[in-house]
Amino acid sequence: MAILPEPFNPDSIAPDDRSFEPVPTGNYRMQVIESKVEDTKTGSGQMLTLTLEIIDGEYQNRRIWDRLNVRNQSPDAQRIAQQSLAALCRSIGLQGQVVQDSEVLHFKPFTARVTIEQSRDAQYGPQNRVRYIDPSPKAPQGKTAPKPAPTAPTKPSTNKPWNNPKLQQQQKDMDDEIPF
Repeated sequence: MAILPEPFNPDSIAPDDRSFEPVPTGNYRMQVIESKVEDTKTGSGQMLTLTLEIIDGEYQNRRIWDRLNVRNQSPDAQRIAQQSLAALCRSIGLQGQVVQDSEVLHFKPFTARVTIEQSRDAQYGPQNRVRYIDPSPKAPQGKTAPKPAPTAPTKPSTNKPWNNPKLQQQQKDMDDEIPF
């Protein structure tokens, strides 16, 4: 038995209106919000399980799970997973880097193609699957914008009191009016 810290009235809580139906097939902007490495059911490999969240549009905040067989007895399964992970890394600007901690994937937007697939397990209904991650980052990575041509020196900004004697005097006058 456990005594709740305060009385709870279930009638005071609105019903959960979230849908667990799959989102329609399409391209979505999303981000990784959680990740973990787990053993496969057979114990002969490992999966990187990613919790993805749609970050805009009608389905904002909906979650989709992706499981990548990063170590598997099937060379094809492992290759497909590694290609997906490589596409994700490229899309969030991690090309040219070695990734060991999956946390570097978190909270970096990317675009992915999501489809609906019937689950192999009869107890589950249709589920979303990530089929393609756009490997091109939306902003150039590793390149810097060209530096502007040098210009003549400008006067210091006058919107900061330490650069504007007039504002400094106004502040001093205001300080003198404070009665304490």
